[in-house]
Amino acid sequence: MRRILGITALTALALGATARAAQAQEKATEFTVGVLGLGYTSCDGCDGVFELTTGGASSGVFTGFGGGSVAAGFYLSPGMAIEPTLALSLLSGGGETLTILSLGVAVPYYFDKGWGRNGMYLAPRLTYNSASGGGESSSQVALGIGLGTKVPLNDMAALRLQANFDYGFEGDFSSTTSFGAFFGLSVFLK
Repeated sequence: MRRILGITALTALALGATARAAQAQEKATEFTVGVLGLGYTSCDGCDGVFELTTGGASSGVFTGFGGGSVAAGFYLSPGMAIEPTLALSLLSGGGETLTILSLGVAVPYYFDKGWGRNGMYLAPRLTYNSASGGGESSSQVALGIGLGTKVPLNDMAALRLQANFDYGFEGDFSSTTSFGAFFGLSVFLK
């Protein structure tokens, strides 16, 4: 738990430093809240905390609804941003619950050069995942990509739809392949 708090504190400091630099440049800024998410993760030879959600199975497919996320987008240009993200997911099965905390950074590239207010984007990303359940915890680094679109509601807000693919490298547990989607709301400050 202390490890998760330390990583969270470092992420907050990084967000603050990035926000200060972005503010000094007078660029656009946005905040996004993930309202609804769906995930599908497969793992061959899963061990440790993943066994908790399958009742002891060593391989399986893990699905889950929900998973809240927040992100801050700091625009470097009208078509590119840096987007630190924090997400929390809960998976249940076999009478146990698995909690996954994800800290990541994405670099969305917008095809419509309108400071991310509308249109399609492609977002490569790097994520650190910490999974805990049943008194055990494990971590993993994942590399992925998101493909999404924003639908403007007005000058200050947009609906955001995104599909994700992530590959989690073998670390404390076996490698994973994840697909997901989320629906969120973006609010623009500038």
